[in-house]
Amino acid sequence: MTHFSMKTQISQEHDVLTLRVPGDLISTNAEAYRTEVARRMEGGGVAGQDWKTFVVDLKAAQMVDSVGLNLIVTWIKWVRDRGGKMRVVCSGGNVLRTFKFTRLDKHVELVEG
Repeated sequence: MTHFSMKTQISQEHDVLTLRVPGDLISTNAEAYRTEVARRMEGGGVAGQDWKTFVVDLKAAQMVDSVGLNLIVTWIKWVRDRGGKMRVVCSGGNVLRTFKFTRLDKHVELVEG
């Protein structure tokens, strides 16, 4: 199982909530990300601040499996329901191809970084 500290992976600066995934977004870590991001989106972030843009930084990811893709779709719905925007940053390769193949690039701002 992948271990990481969620406190160092999610940050908020002004109206941008950023999740940095330090590796692949896969079934072994997706539930931890789902739980922490849900808590932050529901107001558990920085006191007195609200976010308008949710950024998922997947630059370190080599792959996103079906569970990770399902989580991305969940986040797209959560963000859309709040009236916010979602941006996914990836380094290209497999992750970029996966987003284009599944047409998720039509639902998020996809940035190669």
